[in-house]
Amino acid sequence: MSTTIHADVVIAGSGAGASAVGGELAAAGLNVVVLEAGAQRFSPLGTHVRNVYSSEADLSVVGDVIYGEMLTYPSGEAEPVSQIRDLRVSHATGGMFALWMGNCPRPDRGELPAWMDAADWEPYFARASSLMHIDLNGGGQGAMFETLLDRVKRTIGARPQGRDVKPMPVAARRVDGRFKICASDDLFFRDAPVPDTITVMPDCIVQEVLSDGHRATGLRAVDRTNRSEIIEVYADTVVIAGGTVGSPKILAASAIEAGPALGRYIHEHACIGSRVTLKEEIRHLIRDDEPVYSIWVPFCEGKPWQNQLCRFTLSSDGGRLAPGIREVDTSDIFTFVAIDVRPENRFVFDPERKDPFGLPYVSAQYAFTRADRDRIGQALAEHFVIASDVGEMEPGWTPSLYAAGGSTHFMGSCRMGAADDGTSVVDRFGKLWGYDNLYVADNSVIETSNAGNPTFMMVSQALRTADRILGRI
Repeated sequence: MSTTIHADVVIAGSGAGASAVGGELAAAGLNVVVLEAGAQRFSPLGTHVRNVYSSEADLSVVGDVIYGEMLTYPSGEAEPVSQIRDLRVSHATGGMFALWMGNCPRPDRGELPAWMDAADWEPYFARASSLMHIDLNGGGQGAMFETLLDRVKRTIGARPQGRDVKPMPVAARRVDGRFKICASDDLFFRDAPVPDTITVMPDCIVQEVLSDGHRATGLRAVDRTNRSEIIEVYADTVVIAGGTVGSPKILAASAIEAGPALGRYIHEHACIGSRVTLKEEIRHLIRDDEPVYSIWVPFCEGKPWQNQLCRFTLSSDGGRLAPGIREVDTSDIFTFVAIDVRPENRFVFDPERKDPFGLPYVSAQYAFTRADRDRIGQALAEHFVIASDVGEMEPGWTPSLYAAGGSTHFMGSCRMGAADDGTSVVDRFGKLWGYDNLYVADNSVIETSNAGNPTFMMVSQALRTADRILGRI
């Protein structure tokens, strides 16, 4: 049994890139169909888990839902991707955009493509900031937050202009008195009723890009709950936004010439994490209903990593808390370290072996360089200094280098580039080299080594893709 649909644009995926592109195109009057492999988990469609459990006291519940229900290995595999054992994704409406923590660091010049003028990003950063309702105050307020921020500033000392210690920009706001993190519902629907120009179809696993020569003609999908049901959507423009693992899988499964860079140059930020019990002089300022917060030590020249202090999600068993310490008395510290972007770090696709989604099985080759390890060591030293200045070293001091994939910020498998020279998959607009109307819009296009949570960068790039589709640039 099959269903045939016609649209102006069809998009595979419903996360940050998909919703940024789809919302922009639908606002311009195009008919957009979105195919999402996962189910609709929350209402409204694509909203964030924290918008369902919105109280600051619900962080433990959020942790249970994220780690117990939402995160899975790519394509629902039972085992992790080889050599990247912590690489997990979310298959549901909103994708990983439904469980991110809202941190939106503004990239340093050193985190942007060297072959592009940095000024080219400014209008897209401005549009992304507006659409995502970014709060430059990091969500924090009150005596504890100000004291902790001042302590970290004194610990770090002088910084380059514009890269000083500050509240982390956070894509969150209060709506009717409730905390609301930006997610796909914000970008698809933009605080308005669901428009007639957008149709989001959950439980549709995209398995192939349909094409005719050097033009894509649509997408073929199967119903996740009934694999005999085929869905074909024919469209003038096709956008792949299935994530850093899903997008190259879809391209590899199709009769598409994506070039030798497909699946190569994968990267993330090495992630160091710890949780400390805040020192008594900070802790006594904490209110029972202390708001969530995020403090940012940016990436800068000579220090290619970022630190952030925040309250992250815990499981409800409280296993990461010291005896007698409340969750609100603690701070998580994360350090994201830029690593070298190399073609040797890659996914390997096996077209003869299919994953649970019917796509090529993927394995990986992934390792740090000596320079990566040196950089991680330097960043760990700064992490230790921050942790020891703001927190009690015991109990509760558990620093660790996360396994590969643990940052949840994987990038690069469909990387963007200046020229069709075999080192990139798409151009600066996300358009596949050699194809007139086939685009990629997710973290997989990010090609530059960086240390920043990539969602803000991704949304900005996706808005550039939308402008290209609409003929604005």
